Amino acid sequence: MATGTPSPAFSSFQLRDSWKILAYVVLWCVLTLSAADVVAQGASIPEAQIVLFTPSDVQPPPRAGYLNRLNQFGLYAEQFFHQGLTDWGYSPARKEIFNRDGDGNIAVIHVKGELPAAGGAYKKQWISRQVHDKLKRDHGIKIAGNLYWIFVYVGDPPVRHDSYRGSGNSKDGGWAVLNYTNLPGKISPRSPMVTPLNDKLTLKGCIHEFGHAFGLPHIGPKVELGKGNTLMGPVNRIYASHKMPNRTQAYLSEASAAILSTHPVFTGDPTARSTLPKTNFRQVKADYDRKSHTIEVRGRLETDFPVHRVVVIDDRDDKIGGYWVKGFVAEVDPQSRFSVSIPNPGRKGQLKILAVYKNGAFTGNGTKRGIDSATLVPYRF
Repeated sequence: MATGTPSPAFSSFQLRDSWKILAYVVLWCVLTLSAADVVAQGASIPEAQIVLFTPSDVQPPPRAGYLNRLNQFGLYAEQFFHQGLTDWGYSPARKEIFNRDGDGNIAVIHVKGELPAAGGAYKKQWISRQVHDKLKRDHGIKIAGNLYWIFVYVGDPPVRHDSYRGSGNSKDGGWAVLNYTNLPGKISPRSPMVTPLNDKLTLKGCIHEFGHAFGLPHIGPKVELGKGNTLMGPVNRIYASHKMPNRTQAYLSEASAAILSTHPVFTGDPTARSTLPKTNFRQVKADYDRKSHTIEVRGRLETDFPVHRVVVIDDRDDKIGGYWVKGFVAEVDPQSRFSVSIPNPGRKGQLKILAVYKNGAFTGNGTKRGIDSATLVPYRF
């Protein structure tokens, strides 16, 4: 093989080739960074939208009336959530969570369904699905990741839509479907949750279902706090029937506040909202202390993501019903350990343990979101 100094032509070829390679590298970097920038820009704060839904054969109530009433609902909900979060020591970045119109009022979209109210035909399809399809087709509104509070109007009282539902999580957004009651009167943002008018309008039930849209599970009241019923607890009638105190009041429980405090709607930060962190609870112990009549829960959390709080639900066997379970909150120390006391437990039951992460994720096993993913710890004393 001949060796020696490369010819000028060959050197020129090498130089041109090097510049080409460099150009390709620069172009690749630019495209890669641009793509990353697009992804970053695509992470938007979830929107919360109020919708009035009517079946195809039902005319909505006067527009000015329902706009005013649904603004009252929205303002009450915003005030309730903001106050509840601040009461538990959180500082939500966003208080106004609902979409506004050009005048600063809460925006309400009217959606007319494809099916009539007659014979209950409109219930044959999920109302949330009917609303989503219409919003996409007729209004060009993005559905994924946002929240929809859907009020169904099928006529003035006593006619009503009697199915209240809600579902969601911090990644996918959520929806709540409930009845719109057309009655005179005004909801004041500072009024108690339970008043004669608010009860007729099912105010607590409507906000309760919207709580499910955020991913909140049922969590009942701690009567000893003197705050009344919880938002995610039993209906007003059942709470009152058990002779519970402070019947006009309702509050956001500590566990609900911990879950909501990192939801992107309230933090204004959608970064990594799609991430479901690895979650393994290890070395969990639930020891009963007879002297103090408490369960001392201790454990360690294995995860790959910044954790906010651990939530422990005491689901005792002798509870009144599923709406009466109690929630407790623990911080996680630098060694990934947590501990919490459960006062006055039942003799038998189970603890449901989940982690709340700083991106809004709420999971007990790292493979699924919400209360059904909880790590279960049975107890019997």
